[in-house]
Amino acid sequence: MSKMVSARIPDALFDQGCARLEELGATQTQLVKAAFDYLLEERSLPQVSRKKRAVARRRLTKEQKQTLAAKLASCQLDIDIPTDVAYAKEAAHRMREAKYEVIS
Repeated sequence: MSKMVSARIPDALFDQGCARLEELGATQTQLVKAAFDYLLEERSLPQVSRKKRAVARRRLTKEQKQTLAAKLASCQLDIDIPTDVAYAKEAAHRMREAKYEVIS
């Protein structure tokens, strides 16, 4: 007798995993069976090493950081908010805060 297994995983992880399975000539069923075999033999879940995770992180070059900073600076609006509008926003914020209890 066999059991059917269902799981929710992110779309990107699924797509990448299926592509890798295809490269290996393996099926999703074989993957799940291998995971259960690993669990029974090792009595733990497989873990991604910190080294592998660190390698996957992307680092910006100095030039990329400068370009990004310049683009962000050009997107900012430099406007003066009239005093009466700024006061009205602060008053509205205080009134909203007064309606709700503080959760600590």
